[in-house]
Amino acid sequence: MCFQGGIPIYGVILAAGKGERMRPLTDEIPKALVNVAGKTLLEWAVDRYIRAEISNIVIAVGWKGSLIEDFVKTSHLGVKVVHVHDYEIGPLQTLLTALENFEGNFLLSPVDAIIEPASLIGMGAYHSETCGHEGMLLATNSDAESGTLVGIDEDGLVKEIGDVHTKINSVRSAMMFIGNTTIRESCRTAIDDGKERVVQLLEQLVQKGSHVHTYNMQQSILDIDTLSDLLSANEFLLKRGCVSGEGSVYVPSGDRIELGDTLTLKTNIKLEKGTTIIGPVLVLSGCHISENCTLGPNVTIDSNTTLSRGCVVSDAVIFGGTKISSQRHIHRSIIYRSIEYDVEV
Repeated sequence: MCFQGGIPIYGVILAAGKGERMRPLTDEIPKALVNVAGKTLLEWAVDRYIRAEISNIVIAVGWKGSLIEDFVKTSHLGVKVVHVHDYEIGPLQTLLTALENFEGNFLLSPVDAIIEPASLIGMGAYHSETCGHEGMLLATNSDAESGTLVGIDEDGLVKEIGDVHTKINSVRSAMMFIGNTTIRESCRTAIDDGKERVVQLLEQLVQKGSHVHTYNMQQSILDIDTLSDLLSANEFLLKRGCVSGEGSVYVPSGDRIELGDTLTLKTNIKLEKGTTIIGPVLVLSGCHISENCTLGPNVTIDSNTTLSRGCVVSDAVIFGGTKISSQRHIHRSIIYRSIEYDVEV
């Protein structure tokens, strides 16, 4: 993706936080490496940039950053990893550290959200048509019920953000925006003033007279802040067929499979006799599902998982090379490395 004059854009992913609302899972693994519908949140973020033809991607990491860097290397994602040593100052410090590694325009999107690539493509086109080379563009959604409140005028410019005093012409934003590295000094000033969040930077820029345009997205954004959000996103993606993994087993919503004989695939997936799968369900390579297990609906079983005889699993995500003992009943749970994390309703 290029902007006016053929200038390329960088994709920036902020992934330095501790993911407090997903604890205790995120005590063990950074939020960026949590799995949903067969991919990590980081892979979903990188994939949407690639599909939008943004190939220069920077990910800023902090909490358990070495695990993310190792994953990037072994997965050959082709992104630049930037370590933010003072990430606990807040997301604004993380953004500033990322921006110190390149020059030019960038598109910031959160790692903990599922965003349609079409939204990024639409933003880029709108920015080229509407904003100047260094102009800022904030993605909004007039139908969203969550996200930061944004007050806009009749020209689509941001007038208030965060602390919005009027409900007229108010929309919401997940803080996905296009900017230019010329805002680095504004980031430093905001941090010196005690600001921690990106929304506070935008608020300060608007108050000082900067034009921040808005782009109303037609596609929804799934914010993944909690384990419950993760299960909702998993169900959404599975029902839409947004799954990956060559040689995986995917049973779509509304379908049901009952195995009379054991089935072994070339990708080392073994489904033993008596297995029942109620879609939507995704089973990835190297999994062994023992006799008389029932899977689904809304289940992702990531690579190298073993379910012993007679397990019943519904509304769950299982990853990290997990082994499940026989006759277990698992419902509304995330399981990572054989440890179950119950999801509050």
